[in-house]
Amino acid sequence: MSMGPWVHDIDQIIGTILGVHLWWYGLSYSLGLLNAHIAFMRRRADLGLSTREVYELSLLLSIGVLVGGRLVVVNNEWAFYRSHLDLVAALWIGGMATHGLIIGGFAGVALFCLIRRKPLLVMIDEMAIPAALILCAGRLGNFIDGQIVGSVTTAWWAVKFP
Repeated sequence: MSMGPWVHDIDQIIGTILGVHLWWYGLSYSLGLLNAHIAFMRRRADLGLSTREVYELSLLLSIGVLVGGRLVVVNNEWAFYRSHLDLVAALWIGGMATHGLIIGGFAGVALFCLIRRKPLLVMIDEMAIPAALILCAGRLGNFIDGQIVGSVTTAWWAVKFP
């Protein structure tokens, strides 16, 4: 009794406004990054950050996440992108690497700390929970986008006991 992968039928597009599609995957990134911004905003006084610095930090984090995630994919698939340089920045055709997101996010926070002379380890420590939630939101986006598939399991812990 072999069963194939289970695939949901959730529409990847939330809706369309003025011809622009709103994707669940993009919403998941937006919510994850917004959560990080709110977390820093709540702790800004304890971290010695001004409101302006929190916005700068959030912007550099967001840019780092998007650029890092995309660059890893472009590097890994360079044989294709070498001939299609116009698609390197085309996030809407897919391709964001989780480890690139982490590296890029770290780079964005590190750049902020370097520019503003803030303690890197303190800022990275503050990112622990928001980063986990960003990754969680991204995995939900991956699921809705149909990028996470699997097959029915026969693992001992998933089998019904008599």
